[in-house]
Amino acid sequence: METEQNNIALSIVATVYNDSELVPLLVAEITKNIEPLEIAYEIILVNDFSTDLSEHAIEKACKENKKVKGVSLSRKVGQQIAISVGMRYAKGDYVVIMDGDLQNPPSEIPRMYSEIQKGYDIIYTTSKVRNTFIDRMTSELFWKMLIKIFGVTIVPNQLMMKIMNKSFVEKYNNYNEINRTVEGIVVDISSNYQVLEVGNELRTVGQSHYTFIKRFNHMLDMLISLSNAPLNMMIHFGWIALLITIFVSIYHLIQFLFYSVPAGFTSIILSIFLFGSLTILLLGFIGKYLSAIYTEVRKRPLFNVKQTFNIE
Repeated sequence: METEQNNIALSIVATVYNDSELVPLLVAEITKNIEPLEIAYEIILVNDFSTDLSEHAIEKACKENKKVKGVSLSRKVGQQIAISVGMRYAKGDYVVIMDGDLQNPPSEIPRMYSEIQKGYDIIYTTSKVRNTFIDRMTSELFWKMLIKIFGVTIVPNQLMMKIMNKSFVEKYNNYNEINRTVEGIVVDISSNYQVLEVGNELRTVGQSHYTFIKRFNHMLDMLISLSNAPLNMMIHFGWIALLITIFVSIYHLIQFLFYSVPAGFTSIILSIFLFGSLTILLLGFIGKYLSAIYTEVRKRPLFNVKQTFNIE
């Protein structure tokens, strides 16, 4: 048993949050697709401080199958940190990370495992399939803004589901920032990658916890971790607003000196809205960056573990 534990070929890391009914299905699907590979493997489930019976479901799965391991966190940290927790416990030569809601198809793991053995550091999976039309449209808008407008170099439409070699995971684990996105870290580590298109599944049990607001906040976190483009754009907007102000001022001065034109209420209101909006937007971005800096300089622990199962 110890030899197997020390020679794990593949680790599968998944996060669980208020999805107790999905835990046995998730373990069964992963097991069904990994067993034919005839390799030593482990399944690591990270409970992100669920308020339902997810912890109990993970504990039960661990008792039934010693290859299943559980990590239960003492507070909610979000999916980005929770998946990072699982990666720190992973012992495999290769590590798969994925959502725990079965939208990332476990049936693709063998293909990913085969592909990464060609010498890649990481394999990304991409899909344009989303739960709803709104999710699909907001996702496309998100990636277009990130790449086309803000100029971030990143694999578009990527899913959480990825596979990495052991060296890559070790480098990933050295990143300790609290304001983190998995996408923002992996792109910084290596450009030796491959992309696989997969048939991302629609959620069949429960409702997605990834709302529009969470998607938007994730976009902001990823943008801040990858680029200073928003601050640069605000400077450009400031110069454009200044030029517009100069031209409008010259125009109204000429009107005042040479024509009998009453003071314009509309121009005043538009000016207030223009500069007020730019100011609020600029302060919002600055505040977001300052918040990220403040969170990091406190140097609090990235996570605290409440309990583990099948982990020494």
